[in-house]
Amino acid sequence: MEILLTIALFIAFLLLLRQEKALGKYAQSTTLFTQAVDQYQEAVEGYQEAIAKYQQAIELYEQDLAECELLLKEHGIDKSKPKAEPTQQLIPPPPPQFTLPDLKATKTQPSKPKGVSKNSPMYKEFLNLLNGNEETANRLITRQQQLNPHRLDSWILEKVIGDLKRDRRA
Repeated sequence: MEILLTIALFIAFLLLLRQEKALGKYAQSTTLFTQAVDQYQEAVEGYQEAIAKYQQAIELYEQDLAECELLLKEHGIDKSKPKAEPTQQLIPPPPPQFTLPDLKATKTQPSKPKGVSKNSPMYKEFLNLLNGNEETANRLITRQQQLNPHRLDSWILEKVIGDLKRDRRA
């Protein structure tokens, strides 16, 4: 009976420790959240100050513009009249012309991948993973060759085998 009571007290103690840790983490997250809210409020105040400065700058610009218009009128300059045309107009060059490849004229993909030996143990392992489906094997290898034309055939085989194993684990 004493053993059961001791075990029950021990379990209650462990539960209290777990609860204390949880409360500590909650207090820590609350503190971080409060700090984040304070930083956000500081940022908002900074943005409001920047907006006020921009508004002051706009007002100064409008005052300067009004003064310039007044000066133009005083000197008898009509801003609506266009200036004399320049003697030579600049003509922008025409945009470059691009030609798209004729998709109908492109060759279809070869039925077997180039350079990969069907007698290699890695190819046989790959074919075994695909239950002997050579069409799928050729398609996957050809796609990797298109994506990685600078890679060796052994790397291509390792890549497709690794991808296939990874996808099957997922």
